[in-house]
Amino acid sequence: MPDLLLQSATGGSVPVVAAALIGQTIAFALACWIVYRAASGYRASRAPALLWLAVGVALLSAAPTAARVLLPTFTSAPVVTVRGVALVGEVLGLTAILYAIYGKP
Repeated sequence: MPDLLLQSATGGSVPVVAAALIGQTIAFALACWIVYRAASGYRASRAPALLWLAVGVALLSAAPTAARVLLPTFTSAPVVTVRGVALVGEVLGLTAILYAIYGKP
């Protein structure tokens, strides 16, 4: 049965697709861990900059990764829409991080 799952992959050879999925999973897990740590720091210190940092990292990393995986999997959204949603998340995340650093949250 596992041989049937590894015979073909859309988008490239099986090792390349597996490496890409593993990389995306690691990036998503690291982003979630950073968001958790920043949110924990916010709860402990009530420093609004940490909250904005957590929101920014979530929007910059975790949300686009989730959009790139979940939208094509569960909807028939075109590639342009998926990329657009991911890009909007990244821009909003960078804006939130910049606000945490240079703004007066």
